[in-house]
Amino acid sequence: MKLFLLMVMMGHCVSLSAFAQESIELTEPTFVAPSDRLPVDFNINRANNNVAIEMHEGVLYLAWRSAPTHFASPNTKLFVMSSTDMGATWNSEKIIDLKTDIREPFFISIKGQLILQFFEAGDRPMQFKPKRMLRMVRKGPADWTELEAFGTPGEIPWELKVRNNLVYMTSYIGDHYSAGQSNIAVHFSVSTDGLNWVPVDPAHPVIYRGGVSEVGFEFTEEGKVFAVARNEDGDLSGFGSLVGTSEQWGKGEWKFPEVSNLNRYDSPRMFRHGKEIYLVARRDVGGPFGNRAWRHFPVNWKKWVNLVRYSFRPKRTALYKINQEKQEVEFLMDLPSAGDTAFPSIVQTDPDTFLIANYTSPLDEQKFTWIKGQLSKKGTGIYLMKLHFKSQASVSQ
Repeated sequence: MKLFLLMVMMGHCVSLSAFAQESIELTEPTFVAPSDRLPVDFNINRANNNVAIEMHEGVLYLAWRSAPTHFASPNTKLFVMSSTDMGATWNSEKIIDLKTDIREPFFISIKGQLILQFFEAGDRPMQFKPKRMLRMVRKGPADWTELEAFGTPGEIPWELKVRNNLVYMTSYIGDHYSAGQSNIAVHFSVSTDGLNWVPVDPAHPVIYRGGVSEVGFEFTEEGKVFAVARNEDGDLSGFGSLVGTSEQWGKGEWKFPEVSNLNRYDSPRMFRHGKEIYLVARRDVGGPFGNRAWRHFPVNWKKWVNLVRYSFRPKRTALYKINQEKQEVEFLMDLPSAGDTAFPSIVQTDPDTFLIANYTSPLDEQKFTWIKGQLSKKGTGIYLMKLHFKSQASVSQ
């Protein structure tokens, strides 16, 4: 506990000048796991990550993965809790223990119903073996329906959001982390109830095929979609990331650059304030991820050398802005973070304020590489913080 109190104090020191440039205020992060405010029946492990939050009927819900390390384990559990006072106290909702790995939890609040979904994976630390997507619906306090499988076996949900009383979801399926050229299919789906899904554009259910997996997205006021796609596995465009667009709420043709940006943005989550679109994602300190000088090398060599080099560099969670005219990602600043970090979840609480949940290694371990943070006995913790956009009137005063 003392370690994470130190983390909070150190995290508050980092951001004021850079946020002032964007007219943004940031509160101190409040760590919820580990903390003495957890429900008494929550016996969490060292590595706490993969966090999701949602506001539903005035109550804050939080779910996260807890395991011995960042990597797959049969000892993984998913903890779910709720708060009627925005995190001052917490109530136990559910503990999910499938004796295998569990990742990517997401809440969906739509039409008076709260859904929690995630995907079940394997239990071997060095293998990425997605099995199926699972979900349950809240019936009452600490009372949920039985888990049910949905979607295509092996499909992985990435970002979900409710817009215009519809739920939109990006997901991917394919030979992620395999030898040779990857053939991952990215889907963009829509649902009226959060349970029954169809392609946004039935004529084009796959919006990208190649090395892209995680895809964050957000809409402009007019319905244009901006998507930040992580190109970790690489393809003919290179390695790194792509910023794609589509018109008509995703029903228009998707357009991605022919060449990947060399920077890689893991765990991309996007949100809009006014006309501006922002991204919260992992920043690769000492990057970039891709290297154009290696373009003639074998794809397997590039894939694994990139991954090893990436793993042995430090990481941060960062705030970015999308340059909509140039279709580019622009760095604003780092959020409190170190080592193994970045699986943000973002909820808007008023017109100018966003609640952000995230995980990080101890903040006094700024030199931790990603792999060291993933394996360290010091573990990782979950925190909440608020990001507030100041009005032009307050900025000028």
